[in-house]
Amino acid sequence: MKSRWVGSSLLSAACFALFACGAGGPGENAATPSIPPIPFNSPCVPSGPGTIPCTFWGFQVHQLSSYPLQLPYGEFRGWDSGSANWPDIDATCTPTSGPTDPCFDFTNLDSETADLKNAGVNDIMYTLSRTPKWASQDPNDDTCNYSHQGPSQYGECWPPIDLNADGTGADFIWRSWVAAIAMHVNNPTWEQSHAHIKYWETWNEFPKSSGWRGTYNQLVRLSQDLNCIVAGRVPIILATGESCQQVLQIVGLTQPVDPSAVMVASSSTGVDWRAIESLLYCDNDPQTLCTTGDAGAAAVDVLSVHMYIDTQTPENIVNVGLQGLYTMMKAHNLNIPVFDGEGSWGEADSQNIWEHDAYARAGMIPRYYALIWSNNVKEIMWYAYDGPTGELFDPGSGQLQQPEANAFILTYNWLANATPTQTPFCQNSGTIYHCDFNESNGTKASLVWDSRYGQNCSSMSVPIVCGNTSYTVPPKFNSDWIDLTGTSHTAAGEVTIGANPILLEGH
Repeated sequence: MKSRWVGSSLLSAACFALFACGAGGPGENAATPSIPPIPFNSPCVPSGPGTIPCTFWGFQVHQLSSYPLQLPYGEFRGWDSGSANWPDIDATCTPTSGPTDPCFDFTNLDSETADLKNAGVNDIMYTLSRTPKWASQDPNDDTCNYSHQGPSQYGECWPPIDLNADGTGADFIWRSWVAAIAMHVNNPTWEQSHAHIKYWETWNEFPKSSGWRGTYNQLVRLSQDLNCIVAGRVPIILATGESCQQVLQIVGLTQPVDPSAVMVASSSTGVDWRAIESLLYCDNDPQTLCTTGDAGAAAVDVLSVHMYIDTQTPENIVNVGLQGLYTMMKAHNLNIPVFDGEGSWGEADSQNIWEHDAYARAGMIPRYYALIWSNNVKEIMWYAYDGPTGELFDPGSGQLQQPEANAFILTYNWLANATPTQTPFCQNSGTIYHCDFNESNGTKASLVWDSRYGQNCSSMSVPIVCGNTSYTVPPKFNSDWIDLTGTSHTAAGEVTIGANPILLEGH
């Protein structure tokens, strides 16, 4: 089905056929579950250097019943997922339980990683945090981030009871947990039918917040013990003076479990580069009282930030938010990858401007992915596939959320394994952005939008475009253009663009 822009008007076709234009005003979700999903290539097969790999698209999934996923992805973060995190796996353990104790129950983790393997996802990221209540330094703290789920979740933001504020202590509870899961998932027989944990993240969200109530010294100690047991690249535990070999012996190992593993730093709440700097290079900071020097940096291979949009725009969060982080990294000559360990339009609540318009959410997706790649972030772990934060799939109805899901698929179809043709990938003149690339099949293409428009897409004449800016099409992209419904239109000398990107294609 084709339509043509003439001046600023659309000779309607696709808009009315797919979406009842203008339906769903502010406060209403104009999604229509009957809209079929656009086809996509699966499984993910990463391409060569210089491309945007399909592994750039990662998911976090809450419920085991959500598998198999109905959207494309090539990466995964094990967090808040399938009752397969630390307090679920060793709920019946005790402070003296060793790594081979039968108290460790990996049933749900096995199920989840088998689902991922079946989907063609091979290497995944796993977050080790949330101290079980029985091991917490404050098991009655009802303000931790999971306390709303009831007393059984109290205290999970505190360090284990055998880890002192200055980083000393046996830390056997953590060491035993790390060794138990690392040995379980690196069994050669197990790996034949389950996705491999390649990326190991120490903790979810710091500094002191509802996710972490400990000290920087304690986080560094957890990171060092994790690195030693899994990868073996920390020779000495700073707080205790133990050699890595001594640590391995304590947990019944003679060598690290997986020397090729990648260690991910504890994720910051937002892009808090000052907190990240304190964790990595903490030397008698009068505000944080940490004394670990550069031991934090030496224990990690990847930095992780959380980039939710919430009440801002993708341009503000991504372009502005990362500047301080990269300046800090440059000052310390730190050249390691940065991941977006959690991200989406954010919480499903009335304060979130993105929660009022389904078409605005659809348009946010390609803007977000293109800008994050343009800013040299190597992975996005979308939070979450099955919501309610960033929801793309409704587990209650079993339906994809539309038009958001199709926008996600199109973003993947257009950009996965594509080759950017300009640096930075996305460039702008004022509020007008263009991201030029060659699609995986070699077609010349440009993703174009105007960020001046807000959250009122549903009230516009063409909600899926969400704007009325006249844009002159560069001659090399004058073959056709595609909107976020997947509908192709004949190209003209000018097109009308808005907040929701369109794809211009050349010959």
